[in-house]
Amino acid sequence: MTSRRDALLLINPAAGRGRAQRLGPGTAEALRDEGFALSVVVTGSLREATEQARRAAPGSVVAVLGGDGFLAAAAAGAHRSGAVLLPLAGGRGNDTVRRLGLPLDPERAVRRLARYSVTEVDLGQVNGRPFLGVAHVGFDSLANRFGNAARIRLGPFVYLYGGLKALRAWRGVTFTLSVDGRERVFPAWFIAVGNVGQYGGGLRICPHATVDDGLLDVVSLSGSSRAAVVATFLRAYRGRHLGRPGITLTRGTSITITAGEPLEVYADGELVGALPATMTLTPRALKVLVPAGSPALGRRPPPPGTPPQDLPDTPSRTL
Repeated sequence: MTSRRDALLLINPAAGRGRAQRLGPGTAEALRDEGFALSVVVTGSLREATEQARRAAPGSVVAVLGGDGFLAAAAAGAHRSGAVLLPLAGGRGNDTVRRLGLPLDPERAVRRLARYSVTEVDLGQVNGRPFLGVAHVGFDSLANRFGNAARIRLGPFVYLYGGLKALRAWRGVTFTLSVDGRERVFPAWFIAVGNVGQYGGGLRICPHATVDDGLLDVVSLSGSSRAAVVATFLRAYRGRHLGRPGITLTRGTSITITAGEPLEVYADGELVGALPATMTLTPRALKVLVPAGSPALGRRPPPPGTPPQDLPDTPSRTL
């Protein structure tokens, strides 16, 4: 323990078409006001975010201002260093931040630090690459690709735009899905594997997923018309699509997906490769600052007044 609290602020200048860059100075000022000895790094790549977080001191805070993919990259480094992650909304969708229950205004999120607790959460991997939110393949991956390529400024609605384009372009594919050795072969629109369980700018595709239960939620959709697919995704904004015809939910710790063609796999909004893909989970692998009662948690975090063991100590307050 030291007498000061060290923090690293990682900024992705490309996130949210410059949103993170614009919010960086105010966020840095808020962190300094909270008593942190702060370093600020504007990164040039996801790999650099991982490396910077990996170099952070154990127990120090790594505040991450960017999108979901940038956050996952920093999480990969924080997992190895033992630093404590503070997710901040700097992208377009910000799904992990939303699902964790953190404010979408980064300055406000920082100034409410006294209400957060350090909580150990699970970290997913898809073909060895860490992810926090959702790894997915199928129609929704095509939507992600179209959304990422969009030149118009639509904020989180860019994924809805991508989905409409993907709906016209998608052709049926037969998948082989194995969940902890239980295999199923079926034609499907998509297979989504959720840790936090939210993607696409607010789609709660795995609405019961929690980030601290040691399990991945697997949601798939098969045998539906295009109209039914649209209805499913509209209901998914409220997490009310489970139980609809064609929707299947299973849970497990090791998921393998193959298909008759090399479809693209996305995780946290980033392209991570092509099928075949294996998704696994490392339980309680990452320390994250989250509000008490976060909807993404199954276990209750300790009360806000509980002194954290992993942050540099200060005699005046605890996080």
